[in-house]
Amino acid sequence: MDSLALSEVWDLLLTPGGNMAVVSGTARIAQDVACYERTFYGEPWYAAEDGVPYLTNELGSLPPAELVRERAVRRALLVPGVASATVELTEFAARTLHGRIRVTTDEGESVNVTV
Repeated sequence: MDSLALSEVWDLLLTPGGNMAVVSGTARIAQDVACYERTFYGEPWYAAEDGVPYLTNELGSLPPAELVRERAVRRALLVPGVASATVELTEFAARTLHGRIRVTTDEGESVNVTV
């Protein structure tokens, strides 16, 4: 399985030949986990029910940290190729949420995803 490759500023990348660049393997899984976690509820045009309700729940008020961790784990587990995930919140305050997700792939590889 491949995904479109994204740059450090979350823009699409092109190959030297001008084609859309793709990413696969563990790098694809890490990128997809980050995308799944950063998707706001209602943001996807064709899947408006997908995403995290950041505006109404996480950023609108300060929910319990365990709820935020559990929701992040559930979103990470939706990514094809993810076997398990754990979440560490590094900043959790009103309107600010940062952390790391440690993902283990189906092949047993581990990768940290910063969100």
